[in-house]
Amino acid sequence: MDRHPLPERLDSIAPLAEPIRRALYLHVASSPDAVGRDAAAAAVGISRALAAFHLDRLVEAGLLETEFRRLTGRSGPGAGRPAKLYRRSARQVDVSLPERRDDILAGLFATALETGRDESASPAGAGCCCSRS
Repeated sequence: MDRHPLPERLDSIAPLAEPIRRALYLHVASSPDAVGRDAAAAAVGISRALAAFHLDRLVEAGLLETEFRRLTGRSGPGAGRPAKLYRRSARQVDVSLPERRDDILAGLFATALETGRDESASPAGAGCCCSRS
């Protein structure tokens, strides 16, 4: 996983501070299929135009992705324009306050396992916190 600086990660989720945007994001993210503007607007109880505005801001922030598809099943001339659909972005963003560095902890743990203890210097189980009663 690419580790960006904390301020950059906070900026990437800042658009979710707006309640309508957050509701739209949660609706789209929980849907198994891509969601159209009309369906998103109806789910949140806002106009289609307002939903389009907020959905496009979430795309700009990298939290949602778009695809275009005809929903009617018709094709050819007169079938109309493909609908703009939204789905959760594949990008992963993690924020922890205060910032945790699990990668450093995992590295230390791996080093400790590799190094190990000289078994002949101590009886089996000595020094292991799990074997104490």
